[in-house]
Amino acid sequence: MGGARGAYSRDRNTIYLAASSLEVDNLTGLQGTLIEEVGHYIDTLLNPDGETPGDEGELFRSVVLGNALGDAELLQVRAEDDFGVITLDGVAIAVEQDNSLTSARNIGTLIGTQTFTDFVGSTDTNDYYRFNVTATSNFTLGLNRLSADADVQILNSAGVVLQSSLASGTNPEAITRTLTPGTYYARVYPFWGSTNYNLSLSAVPRDSAGNSLTTARNIGTLSSTQTFTDFVGSVDTNDYYRFSVGTTSNFSLALNGLSADADVQILNSAGVVLQSSLASGTSPESIRRTLTAGTYYVRVYPFGGNTNYTLALSAPAVPTIPDSAGNTLGTARNIGTLSGTRTFTDFVGSVDTNDYYRFSLGTTSNFSLALNGLGADADVQLLNSAGVLVQSSLASGTNPESITRTLASGTYYVRVYPFNGSNTNYSLSLSASPPSQFNSTYGYGLANAAAAVARATGQTTPFASVPDLGGNNWGNDLVNAPEAWARGYTGRGVVVAVIDSGVDINHQDLRNNLWTNSREIAGNGIDDDRNGYVDDIYGWNFGIGQNNNNVLPGTTSSGQGHGTHVAGTIAAANNGIGMTGVAHGSRIMSLRMGNVDNSGRFTNGGSLAQAIRYAVDNGARVINMSLGWPDSPELRSALAYAASRNVITVSAAGNETQSSPGTPARYATEWGVSVGAVNRDRVIASFSNRAGSNSQMQHVMAPGVQVYSTLPGNRYGFLDGTSMASPHVAGVVALMLSANPNLTSAQVRSILTSSATRLA
Repeated sequence: MGGARGAYSRDRNTIYLAASSLEVDNLTGLQGTLIEEVGHYIDTLLNPDGETPGDEGELFRSVVLGNALGDAELLQVRAEDDFGVITLDGVAIAVEQDNSLTSARNIGTLIGTQTFTDFVGSTDTNDYYRFNVTATSNFTLGLNRLSADADVQILNSAGVVLQSSLASGTNPEAITRTLTPGTYYARVYPFWGSTNYNLSLSAVPRDSAGNSLTTARNIGTLSSTQTFTDFVGSVDTNDYYRFSVGTTSNFSLALNGLSADADVQILNSAGVVLQSSLASGTSPESIRRTLTAGTYYVRVYPFGGNTNYTLALSAPAVPTIPDSAGNTLGTARNIGTLSGTRTFTDFVGSVDTNDYYRFSLGTTSNFSLALNGLGADADVQLLNSAGVLVQSSLASGTNPESITRTLASGTYYVRVYPFNGSNTNYSLSLSASPPSQFNSTYGYGLANAAAAVARATGQTTPFASVPDLGGNNWGNDLVNAPEAWARGYTGRGVVVAVIDSGVDINHQDLRNNLWTNSREIAGNGIDDDRNGYVDDIYGWNFGIGQNNNNVLPGTTSSGQGHGTHVAGTIAAANNGIGMTGVAHGSRIMSLRMGNVDNSGRFTNGGSLAQAIRYAVDNGARVINMSLGWPDSPELRSALAYAASRNVITVSAAGNETQSSPGTPARYATEWGVSVGAVNRDRVIASFSNRAGSNSQMQHVMAPGVQVYSTLPGNRYGFLDGTSMASPHVAGVVALMLSANPNLTSAQVRSILTSSATRLA
C-alpha cells in the first residue's frame, strides 16, 4: 500500500485497508481511514470525469471530524497528489490513497543515525517519515542513490516546511540544521521520474560537555552554584566537567530532570573516583563532601537509556571560624576552677573534629553541662584527668545534649565533637555548684518542676514563674508544674504505670489519658502480643486468685478508690473539670494488685516484682508505687531491672512517722526515688516517714495533705498520705522525660534531687 493505511479504487468501487489501520486506536486508525476513503469515493461521484487536485479524502475527514485546517495545512493538502497504484494478487490497481502527514511512518525518537530505502515516483508521489527529538540536536539528512530527480523537505509538527533540498538530477540531497525538542517530518517526493532512494536521518544532541578528562568542559573556580543542562545516552556516553576550588570547601552536586537512569561521579585531578551516586531509575543523584583546594572532575554517564539532565554544582568555602578550644587533651582550653555557670560558643565539623575544655573543681560539686544551638548533630563527653570517659550525651540530630552528675574535686575535660563530620556552631554551658545538702527529715527538699524540667533540656536556670492556679490545684503550684506547662511540657508521649488498687478507666477526667496496648485485640481471648497476658488492653490485675485484665477498682471499700486518686494526681485531664494532673498530657497504665480493705491493706496482693517487670516490658517510663510491700530478692531484682532500662520507680516513703522510708522506697539509695509528704505550708506531714541518715537516699518531698483528686464514679475527694505525694513526683518525672526522652535513670535522679527546693 506504499505506506498508506487506506486506498479507494474507482474502477472497482472498493475501499482497501492496510493491516496498520488496526494498530492505531480510535479516529486516527481504522475509523479515520474509512472516513477518508469515503471522501475519495464521494469525490468520484462529484467528479466522474476527472481527479480533484489535492487530497480531497483528507479534507473530507477533517470536515467530518470537525478539525480546523490552518492556511499552511491547506497549502500542504492542496499540493498533495493522492493518486497511486497498489498491487493486489499480482494485479496493479489504480487508487486514491492517504499518503500524508497523518500516515507518515513513525520512527519514534531519533537519536544517532537511522537509514531507510524506499521508492517515489508517478505511482507514489510522497513518502513521509515522522520522528521526535528530545534534546536540542544537530540534525542531518541525506538522500542519495537516486536514479531520477527527487527532492526532500524537513517539516515541523504542523507540517510547515522548515528547510528543503532541491539539488538537480540525481545529485544527492542534504539538510543540516539544529532542531529543538519536538516532532518533525521528513518528506521525500519526485521532481520528475521514478526512483529508489536511500534516506539517512541523524540527530545528535548538542554536547556542551567534553567526553573525556582531557576535553572536559572547564567551568573554572567553583564557589556559588552553577547549573548545566545536557544529554547522555547511547551516542554520548560521557559528559565531563572540570572545576577547581581555591580553599577547603563544602561541595555539593545534584543531578535532576532525568527521563532514564543516569549516574554521576566526582574524581580528583588524576581521574581517580572519590565518590559516586548510583540511585536507580529516574531518581535524582546527589553527592556531598568536603573538598580541599585543587582540581576535580564530574562525570555524568548513562546507566540505561537516553536522557537529558540538569546538573547543579556548588562549592562554598568552609567558614573560617576561630577555634577557641584546643583539639587535644594537651591543648585543651583551660578555663580554670569552675564555679557558677560559664558559657562558650565555638564550632566543630569536618575540619575541626574535636574541641576540648579543661576545668577543675576544688570541692565535691553538682556539675551540669548543656550543649545547645546546634545546626547539625554533635555530641559531648565528660572525661577525668587521665582522659578516661566519665559520661557521654549522644542525643540525635540537633537535640540538646546534657550531662548532670556529682563530681569529686579534681581536674576534668569536656570534649565536643561532630557525630558524622557535620559542621555546626554550638553553645556550651558548664556549671558547678556545691552539692545539695541532704537533710534527714526532708531529704533534698521539695520537688521543683520549673528547675528539673529546665535542666532536663540543658537549661541551667529554672523556667520563669507563672501565676498560681490556686484552689484545689495548689499541689501543682507547690511543685511548680504550671511553669513547665507554659513551656509546652505536659508529659505527652510518656506512659506512667500506677501499681495500686486499680483505676476507674471510665472516669471523665481519666478516660482520654489511658495507655492502651495497641498490640492486643480486645475481647478475642487471645494473647495477641504474646507477652503472657490475654486481652491486657489497659493493664493487668495481679491479685492472687484474680490474675485477669480487670483493672477497675472492683470493690466498694473506701480503700479501693486509692489507685484512681493517685492516677488523677498524675494525669487528670486539663479540661476545666475537677482538677488537673501534674503531667496531664501523659498516659496511665493501670496495674492492679488485688483487693483493698477499708484500712488500705491489700487482702490478696499479688507479685509487686511481676507488676514492675510488666510495666517495664510494656513501655512505661515511670512507675508510681504508692504502697508499702514486704521485702524480697525478687522485688530488689525488679527494681534493678527497671533502672537498667531507664525506667524511673517513684515510691511513697510511708505513713508510719518512721525515721527512714519503708519498702520499696528504702531502695531509693540505689534505684528510683523516695517521696515524703508536706502540707500546703511546706511543712512535713506528721505521718510521713523521714529521709533517714543515708545521704545516698534520693528522697524528695511533695504535697500529701488534703490533696484533691479523682475517685471512682466520676467523683472527686480529698486524701492524705505519702501515697498522694508520690504521684506528684511521678508527674514531675513525666514532665522531665517529655522534655528530654534520652535522660537515663541516673540523670533523672540527680536532676530531681539537685534541683529540689531546700526546706530546712
